[in-house]
Amino acid sequence: MNAEELLKAYGAGERDFQGVNLRHVNLSRACLERINLSRSNLADAGLQGANLQGADLCGAILSEVSLSHADLRGADLRGVILTSGDLRRVILRKTNLTGADLSRANLANADLSEANLTGAQLSEAILREADLTLADLTLAELERANLTRANLTEAYLRGADLADAVLREAQLPQANLRGSNLSNTDLQQTNLERAILIGANLRGARLEEANLRQASFKEANLRHACLDKANLVGADLRGVSLARSLLRGADLSDAILIGANLMGANLSDATLRGANLIEAILTGASMSGVDLTGVDLSQAVMPDGVLSDI
Repeated sequence: MNAEELLKAYGAGERDFQGVNLRHVNLSRACLERINLSRSNLADAGLQGANLQGADLCGAILSEVSLSHADLRGADLRGVILTSGDLRRVILRKTNLTGADLSRANLANADLSEANLTGAQLSEAILREADLTLADLTLAELERANLTRANLTEAYLRGADLADAVLREAQLPQANLRGSNLSNTDLQQTNLERAILIGANLRGARLEEANLRQASFKEANLRHACLDKANLVGADLRGVSLARSLLRGADLSDAILIGANLMGANLSDATLRGANLIEAILTGASMSGVDLTGVDLSQAVMPDGVLSDI
């Protein structure tokens, strides 16, 4: 079927185009609201600026498609293949993208707010400045994705894989990242205030100058992470492994570090005013210039390996 045939049938009231072959067709700026293109082949199709609100594209093949500036609000995109597609500034608000394959797709400045991306494949995708507010990314694959300055406010990322991803200057306040993989992830200057990172893997992550105020890291792995000049005021770091981490100039005022492992960590010039380090392990830690005013070091193992008598 070619573009002219589809548009003529659609204009006559037909909406069911399941399984049709529309490979390479040009439907840019076409109005195709509530069309059923499930299991259709739209690979390399031109759909720039198209209106596909409420469309059914479940299981469709849209690899290398051009959907820039298209409107797919409320569309069903479950299991769709959008690999290497051009989706710049596309509107995918409240769409269902469960299990979709968006690997290597360009979603820069896209609106994915409140979208369901559960189990979606987004490895190496470009999501610079995308809006993912309240999006559900449970178990999503985002390895090596570029999320620079993306908005993930209150997004749900439980169990998501963000290894080696770039989230520099991204907004993640109150995001849920419980059990997620953030190993070697670039989170410099990222806002994670009050985020949930319980049990997350942040080994080798870069968090310089990040806002981690009141974030919950209980039982998280931050070994070898760089947190220089990070804001960790009031953060919950109970049972966290910060071994060999860098916390130079970080603000840990009122932080909870009960039972935390800080072996070999560099805390030079950090502020720990009012922090709770009961039973923390500080063996071999560098603490030159550290502000320990009001710190509770009861039963903590000090840098020289001696148990604190405070």
